[in-house]
Amino acid sequence: MGCIKVDEKLQKSEELSKFILFLFKENRVKIPKFSLFQILLSKTRPGLDSDSISSEVISKFEKIGIPSGPLENGTPNVMEEYTKVMTDEIIDAIQTDMRVDVAIDVGMTVLGTGANAGGPVVTTGSNIAPHSGSGLAT
Repeated sequence: MGCIKVDEKLQKSEELSKFILFLFKENRVKIPKFSLFQILLSKTRPGLDSDSISSEVISKFEKIGIPSGPLENGTPNVMEEYTKVMTDEIIDAIQTDMRVDVAIDVGMTVLGTGANAGGPVVTTGSNIAPHSGSGLAT
């Protein structure tokens, strides 16, 4: 036992954890779901480009009070270089290490075609169990 007595009115960890969980649930940003058409059009997206992202971030330096361009004595701006290196590393990690997992719902329509000795065969059905797949982020 410790020599200092515990003050029961300071034991508020349970209330604090409930409050933090409440904040997580109430202040959640609702992200709109994409329509099937928007998802199909996602193949036309250009993909991630670290140069354009770092340029956008650097262009906002003045707005938040960070000097941009070479410094007064002509030395290179370390914050701009830091931003470029960080963006390169993040995009590289996304493109080389990130994995996208998908799940296909039960009941998806399955169409099949083929042929046998009797002629062409067309089948229609649905999957009876969920399935998964994976993909790459580009």
